[in-house]
Amino acid sequence: MFFIFRQAFFTSLIFQHISSKSLKNFIKKIKKPNWYAFALVVDRIIEHRLFKPVAIVIITSFILFKGLSYIQFVIDNYRHDLTEKRVNTPIKINISNSGVDFDVEEEQVFAYRVRQGDTMMKILVNLGVSESDVVAILSAMKKVFAPSAIVEGNNIEAKYNVKIGYDVSRPQSHVDRKVVINVIKIAHTFDEEIVISRKNDGTYDARKIEVKLLRYVSKYFGVIKNGLFVDGVESGISPTSMMNMISLYGYDVDFQRDIRSGDKFEMLVESFYSQDGKKVKDGNVLFSSLILQNRGINVYMHKIENRIEYFDAKGNSIRKSLLKTPINGARVSSGFGMRRHPILGYSKMHKGMDFAASSGTPILAAGNGIVVYMARKGGYGNYVEIRHNSEYSTAYGHASRFNKKFRVRAKVKQGDVVAYVGSTGRSTGPHLHFEVLYKGRQINPSKVKATSGIKLLGKELARFEVSKAEIEKYRKNIPNQIRR
Repeated sequence: MFFIFRQAFFTSLIFQHISSKSLKNFIKKIKKPNWYAFALVVDRIIEHRLFKPVAIVIITSFILFKGLSYIQFVIDNYRHDLTEKRVNTPIKINISNSGVDFDVEEEQVFAYRVRQGDTMMKILVNLGVSESDVVAILSAMKKVFAPSAIVEGNNIEAKYNVKIGYDVSRPQSHVDRKVVINVIKIAHTFDEEIVISRKNDGTYDARKIEVKLLRYVSKYFGVIKNGLFVDGVESGISPTSMMNMISLYGYDVDFQRDIRSGDKFEMLVESFYSQDGKKVKDGNVLFSSLILQNRGINVYMHKIENRIEYFDAKGNSIRKSLLKTPINGARVSSGFGMRRHPILGYSKMHKGMDFAASSGTPILAAGNGIVVYMARKGGYGNYVEIRHNSEYSTAYGHASRFNKKFRVRAKVKQGDVVAYVGSTGRSTGPHLHFEVLYKGRQINPSKVKATSGIKLLGKELARFEVSKAEIEKYRKNIPNQIRR
């Protein structure tokens, strides 16, 4: 092997250091071998400053490769010897002629993580449970939870007794093994588990049990550098909480134009942990703040009749009649006004706003209303129009597909997914074309002043002030959770 590398190395150096004219003379000499000249060339190559480092690297690599192979060979032999010892040294007890009956019973625990293709019946049968007990367990389970609803990743724990018996009086004496399930626990969700237990009469009972989680409030604070969502997630906030935060500001913030590098964000979010200290999930966003270049926007959570709503510091609902951005995490690729059309090639009035996003991104209804159009419409491609009141409507073009949940004349709520981003119709790439229509005429969506929703008054406003004061205590006393 070293000889091959050496020859290749010599050849490359020869071609690097010999001019084209010298190369022709060298080839002629090869045709008529001149061993003295060849030896002189080899000697010069060996004396080259790069020869020794390269040769050392090749030799060292070869030694390491062979050495590692030998070590692996020794380890494999050692493992093989251990395996043979375990296999070839069983304890044998001969009781065939003892005339003694015996029964051995032991409680064991079986922990299993559901894999793709598993069923509850398959898991029980593989464990050795009798056919009658499998039927009884599944029948009890069906009363509270469908056995077919277990999914890949669910954790199952079973406590069972293994009974081994030997009866010499039977015609063909042999050892019997019987598995009796005492308790099965299925962790279906983080906060709920299914428990199936054996009763004294041998039947089974199943019930759902709520898992108690420990609630904490986590505080996050950071500076925007690469984008609100990206910086938030990289700082330790869960993607779900970040999307919830972004949706809160969808009424007032244009995420493409309003947010700049150096802006700051703050969030208080519920976090739930299991009894052993593992984080299970995030809960509601209790407080959120965006400090932009020219303004700050604070949002507080408050419950009204067991319904969660969000308000500004004065008790005004952040929900507006129309969303400013009907799609999460997108950038404005084209605004309202005259522009050179990317396909037609001439200047034309662009009567809406384009939001660039990947195909399949959900398109949200900008407000409550009724679907008046949901079909293909010329250059718009797949097109949805929602009438919000007697004056305002919104339209959504170039969708890849519609949400099958809705049809024409169906009622939608603000934030409902009505379609998905695509590139149908006259389009150069996946994006949402969004229009706001006032009395049937397109207007600039960014200049629409949407009206606010609920305004708290009286006793409800006083209750809100109490909730806000509690949130302010959290902001003051809880340390920042951002990873640095």
